[in-house]
Amino acid sequence: MATPNDRRVVYGTHVVPQEAIVREEGATTYKLDATVAKRFGGKGSVDINSDQAVDGWVSFLSPVDNLWEAVDNVWNLDQTVWDGERGVTTSAATLRSDTVNIDFLYVKNLGSVECQLALEGDEFDILIPGGAAVSMRVNSISSANIKVQTASSTTTIEYVIAKTP
Repeated sequence: MATPNDRRVVYGTHVVPQEAIVREEGATTYKLDATVAKRFGGKGSVDINSDQAVDGWVSFLSPVDNLWEAVDNVWNLDQTVWDGERGVTTSAATLRSDTVNIDFLYVKNLGSVECQLALEGDEFDILIPGGAAVSMRVNSISSANIKVQTASSTTTIEYVIAKTP
């Protein structure tokens, strides 16, 4: 069995504009925003490297290495729980310990504290509220430049970083 030559990430977004309605008793409900007649979103795909280096490109770990011939044996022998979470604090941290060029990035904030994302050094221009996620196609950005932090307290995230082919 050979390593796949054409590997890609397929992703999509869908946004439905809503209007908040605060009831007399203090409860908040939502309805479709009547002023916006359109839904927003899109789909895309990104060609990525066929060798993503032993699952180091995702926040979770698996028992599978990059040798596809070994997949059946490993899955039959190991029982592994995939955690999928990484802690984020007020100290800026890179998502990978090495430096590779990437073409796709997905980050989901699993906590309630806002997460800050930088694509270029220490410019934390992307804010990810609790429960929200961002996914994007990027053009060969170095993984060493992608950093996360919080303004206060801690949160947890899950992520996917895909290397350039």
